[in-house]
Amino acid sequence: MPRGTWSKCLPITLWPSADRAAWETAIRPDDPFERGGVAASWAAATRRKTIAGYGRFLFWLKERNELDETAGPVARITPERLGAYLEDLKRLNQGHTVQCRIQELGDAMRALVLDYDWGFINRAAGRLRANTIPARDKRGCLPPIAEVIAQGYRMMADAEQNSTLSEIDRSAQYRDGLLLVFLAYHPLRLHNLSSLRIGCHFVFQGEQVVLHIAAQETKAQRHLQQEVSGRLSFAIIRYADRYRQVLLRARGRWHRPARDEFWISCDGSPCDAQTLRNIVKKHLVGPNGRPVSPHLFRSMAATSISIEAPTEVDVIPVILGHRSHRTGEQYYNLATSLGASRAFSMTLDSIQKNLKLVEQEAK
Repeated sequence: MPRGTWSKCLPITLWPSADRAAWETAIRPDDPFERGGVAASWAAATRRKTIAGYGRFLFWLKERNELDETAGPVARITPERLGAYLEDLKRLNQGHTVQCRIQELGDAMRALVLDYDWGFINRAAGRLRANTIPARDKRGCLPPIAEVIAQGYRMMADAEQNSTLSEIDRSAQYRDGLLLVFLAYHPLRLHNLSSLRIGCHFVFQGEQVVLHIAAQETKAQRHLQQEVSGRLSFAIIRYADRYRQVLLRARGRWHRPARDEFWISCDGSPCDAQTLRNIVKKHLVGPNGRPVSPHLFRSMAATSISIEAPTEVDVIPVILGHRSHRTGEQYYNLATSLGASRAFSMTLDSIQKNLKLVEQEAK
C-alpha cells in the first residue's frame, strides 16, 4: 500500500503478521463448538477505532525505528515506552484525542493478548479522561434543554393552529417540533434515530409509547428500553396517526417508498441521518449563534441534569446508552433503562415547569 494512502495510523494490512492473526481470532464470531473472540460482539465503529488506535501506536514505533515485527505486544508496550508515546501524542493532539488514543491501545491489547494484565493502560486512560479539558468546550454551544423542549412544543402547537400553512407544511413543522422534543427526552445517536420504525422500535400500548432498540443495533451492544412521557407519547401518536400519513402521500423529487419508518420527509421518503441533521440545524441555534447538531443533544441532556438536578445524574449513562466497566458504582447502578427513562422524563418535566414559572414572573 503506497505511503500516500494512509496517515499516521499503520493500516492493518501492514501490521506484523502475528498481530493480524491475533486480530482475526479476536473478531471470530461464536459458533456451536467454540466461543468467539473478545471483539466478536463489538460494534463496527468500535472495531474501526481500535484498529486505528493500535495502528497509530505501530506507526509511532515505525517512525522511531523501534517496530520489531518478531516481538509480541507484551515486549513492545512497556510503561516506559507508553509514557514516551503519550508525550508525543500530547505534542500533536489536544483534548480527549490523547485519552482516546491510549484507550484504543488498551482495547486493542485486551483483544489481542488475553493472558496479560493491561491494567496500567486502562488506568492511564482513566486519569487522562478525568484531567482533560476538551479542546472544544461544548457548553458554549448548548441551549438549555428546557428551552429546546418549549420550542418544539410551540412548533407543534403552531402547526395544529396555523391555517395559513399548507397541509404538507403543517405536517413537516409538526414533525420538526416533535424531533426536537423527542431528542431532548431520548438523545439517541443519529444512526439509531434515523432507523426508528413503528411496531419495531415504537410500541404503542394504548396512550403510552415505549421505545425498544435491540442490543445489536446500539454502539454499546446493550438493549435500550425507554418509557416515553405522557405528553410526548400523545405527540408521537398524533404524528403517526395524522401528520405522518400526510407526508407518506407526498411525491417529491427525491421520493423513495417508505413502509414503517417513523421519520418521513416532505418527498414522502424515509428521513436518512443527513436529513434529520439538517432539520435540527435548521431550527436550533446555540448561544454562540451556531446551529446545534443532533449529537449535541447527548451533551445537552447530561449538562442540564448535572446542573439543574445533580441528584439525578445516575440516570445519564443509561439514557445515553453508555457501557462502563464500573457497573458496581452508584453512577451506573440503575436496575433497568425503563426506570432510568421514567426518572429522566420526570426531571425534564420539572425543569421545564420551573422555566415556565420564571417566564410568567418576568411578564
